[in-house]
Amino acid sequence: MQKELNTHLIKERLEQYGYNQSSISDKLNVSREAVSQWLRNKTLPKPAKLLKLGKILDLSYRELVLQENYFEPRIAFRKKGSAKTTEKHFKRAKETGYALEQLVEFLPPEMMIKPPAFANPIDEYSYIQKAAKLIRVKFNISNYKVEFSEVINILNQFNIILIPVLLGSKKYHENALHIHLPASATTWVYINLDTKVFDFKFWLAHELGHILTPSLEGKEAEDFADDFAGAFLLPGELAETQYYELKKLRSDRKKTNYILNAAKDIIVSPITIYKEVNKYAKHNKLDKIDLEKLLYAATFNFTKDYKLISEVLCKAEKPEVGSYIHVSEEFFHTIFFNLLKQYHKKRGITLSYIRKIIDIPITDAKEIYDFIVNASN
Repeated sequence: MQKELNTHLIKERLEQYGYNQSSISDKLNVSREAVSQWLRNKTLPKPAKLLKLGKILDLSYRELVLQENYFEPRIAFRKKGSAKTTEKHFKRAKETGYALEQLVEFLPPEMMIKPPAFANPIDEYSYIQKAAKLIRVKFNISNYKVEFSEVINILNQFNIILIPVLLGSKKYHENALHIHLPASATTWVYINLDTKVFDFKFWLAHELGHILTPSLEGKEAEDFADDFAGAFLLPGELAETQYYELKKLRSDRKKTNYILNAAKDIIVSPITIYKEVNKYAKHNKLDKIDLEKLLYAATFNFTKDYKLISEVLCKAEKPEVGSYIHVSEEFFHTIFFNLLKQYHKKRGITLSYIRKIIDIPITDAKEIYDFIVNASN
């Protein structure tokens, strides 16, 4: 057991009170880098600074400092839109992580190897571009358009256990849930199939960003993963070309149509293209292309023509459990359901266990439970 800051609660309170790392560093009279180190649990504040931080955020010592188990599951969410991550979400996800530990003994030996990681990751344009290019080269992705199968192949080669789930398109808090289990050095990624094609591809790449930066946590990790996903799906050289093509067009309508057509060609969200083009512009001190109002409205209409991934892969809005599991194993090459079968043969699976590891309605959990039991007999 060792002392660590309760970073999830602290970050939640910082956001609630309208503080960022810069403003809180000013109030505590320390460097922004010191605050960053605290929030990443690299260092602990000195007692006087910790006391002052508690007063500013109205938190007690017990709320500020955890006696944290090194082997506690590490959690990251790919949230939906402006959804807020709360302590309740983290608690539920950690409970899921502890339940997943029971499946570790059934993993094949090669799954116990840690994936590689970026050295000293920083969320800076040049670093992100080099990192994204490195992964593209390593896995022989030469075309600008990244296929789903290519991202899934990378995730599987990094020994990630993928868990495709039908979470619904509106009800749930996250599009993806990333759980790392330090005790076994395994990573489990829940991926929501009830998502439009553009978002689906982006957060697959986002998860890849998380996997390659295990040293990052919280907002820092999320920002890096988002920027990595953008650069991976739309390399800097393509963003450069698109920037100058857009500058040739006089009307905002023509610029918006150009981005929509580019999005259709490479199956990337128009918003991702827009953001990456302007990241390129900012890095090179060029004028921003301002299409916010027009492009966001156009993107909303643009995505209406695309089905959810669950409908595309399963050929049904509400697929039968057998079809869903078959697609999960065939398309994502997941071993998750096979692990459940092995678990059942040795210990006997229960409906409550299914609900612990897959946060879905009880009727859906019952269908999966019945399938696993019958397939194991």
